[in-house]
Amino acid sequence: QMVETQFVLSFVHRFLEHRGATTYFAFCYPFSYTECQEMLAQLDGRFQECRHMSPSSPLDSVYYHRELLCHSLDKLRVDLLTVTSCHGMLEKREPRLDKLFPDTATPRPRRFAGKRVFFLSSRVHPGETPSSFVFNGFLDFILREEDPRAQMLRRMFVFKLIPMLNPDGVVRGHYRTDSRGVNLNRQYLNPDAELHPAVYGAKAVLLYHHIHSRVLPGSPDWRTYVSPLGTSSLSTKSSNHSVRSNTPSPEPALSELEKANNLRNSPSSWRASTYFSPSQEPRLSAAPAAEPGGKDQAVWILPSSHAAEHCEEEARRPPSAPLPESILPQDSGLAYYVDLHGHASKRGCFMYGNSFPDENDQVENMLFPKLISLNSPHFDFTGCNFSEKNMYAKDKRDGQSKEGSGRVAVYKALGIIHSPSHASTDSAPGGLWLSRPHPFGQHLCVPPSSPLPSPTPRVMPFFLRVGRALAVAALDMAECNPWPRIVLSEHSCLSNLRAWMLKHVRGMKGAGGGPQRRGGARTPPRSSTGLPTSASDNALSRARSFSNGTSGSGSSQQDSPRITASPSL
Repeated sequence: QMVETQFVLSFVHRFLEHRGATTYFAFCYPFSYTECQEMLAQLDGRFQECRHMSPSSPLDSVYYHRELLCHSLDKLRVDLLTVTSCHGMLEKREPRLDKLFPDTATPRPRRFAGKRVFFLSSRVHPGETPSSFVFNGFLDFILREEDPRAQMLRRMFVFKLIPMLNPDGVVRGHYRTDSRGVNLNRQYLNPDAELHPAVYGAKAVLLYHHIHSRVLPGSPDWRTYVSPLGTSSLSTKSSNHSVRSNTPSPEPALSELEKANNLRNSPSSWRASTYFSPSQEPRLSAAPAAEPGGKDQAVWILPSSHAAEHCEEEARRPPSAPLPESILPQDSGLAYYVDLHGHASKRGCFMYGNSFPDENDQVENMLFPKLISLNSPHFDFTGCNFSEKNMYAKDKRDGQSKEGSGRVAVYKALGIIHSPSHASTDSAPGGLWLSRPHPFGQHLCVPPSSPLPSPTPRVMPFFLRVGRALAVAALDMAECNPWPRIVLSEHSCLSNLRAWMLKHVRGMKGAGGGPQRRGGARTPPRSSTGLPTSASDNALSRARSFSNGTSGSGSSQQDSPRITASPSL
């Protein structure tokens, strides 16, 4: 029924007569706004010394910063987290963007030179709670102080994280909409600061770092501080409580071969320097509009009221910034944009990505989720969808196009390659069912009548591990993983995997793209990656075969016991 414009579902349940029995009612395991705030409060206490950090702090210290991005329509907090290391830390801080960051008592985070941004958001659809567990797994991993993989990630990126984009919908118990009944994941093309404050804020932060976190040709980047292929300098002790010297130890320069190992980050892939260096950044309040007919881009970047604060510094700067769409993907300050979701009918974990006309761009686009699948037995690469049709499909409910979703709108505005949306299973078809990995690789739907003493042992670690794999795949993309799993796959290295992916992309073209898989268990015999299901399944199985030599569809869902045989370990 409808109660004050809200949908209400009523049902009758007969409780168990056993004393002490507990009954849970949920579409899937819940993660509330209150739990999110309590989790962030704990992190504030754990990293409270970060507020006093400076460029002279130990370089491998964890830099953690929490701030209020904006308030929702119901006046709830929309938080923005910043996580990185102290490498490249500058004295100056990020500016306050117009209509955002209302808590003036909390300073903006420090700026960092030589690092691009990894942006991760969650819960724009409030009922898709698995996205929060994947987010929490990702956050927990990058905050590890003694893990060399997490240390390397913090050296490479500045992480910008929004744990809950739609807190109003979470508190009200909505599945896809905010307090006004609006699907916020269709508002990214032209968000309104008053009606869609969280989406407006997310897009403003993305656009700011797209322009102002660029690492330009000839400028020092994170490789200046550490060789990506060496792990000897990675600390094995908690760096935040370290008392070692603040002076960075000199690192050997990279050879040309080492630089060329990563195609995307090699100097030859950079465009000729036609942009401003970090010391020549344009006036933020003078940036031109990025969208035809849209608002002046100044309101996305920096309010004019702050111009006086930067007047002396900016007097020596050029009069305007480059148009966002004029910045090539490899020149963007935004390395990754991932928006986390849940899916009500498809099983497993997968990604919806964009379609690129250039096959090299499409290879890079599909390489990231493929690497996630090599790092997690729970991620299904064959369930991913990279079709152009899926970028512009219209919702059956309201006819709104996916063009307004975060992954498509950010790609259209900024042109970055790595802007997928990641989805995890909410439930299997038929309602209140919990999907979990079967020991033999297939998914087994467990009805709630099965004994569930605690949600933690069964499903949540499954989502947390996918979040960790999401982070580790970014290391593999740059060939900086000190404990790589790719060496145990049939590909053995990233260059071989790129060659395999190129054949895969060309196979998709040869098959005319193929019909995209949309369903769950009962689907057409062609996968959404464009190749016949058997071909892509077999390739994935071989990539993750058992150490005893067995292979097949089941092996694609198993952890490889041979991880201990890695040369790095």
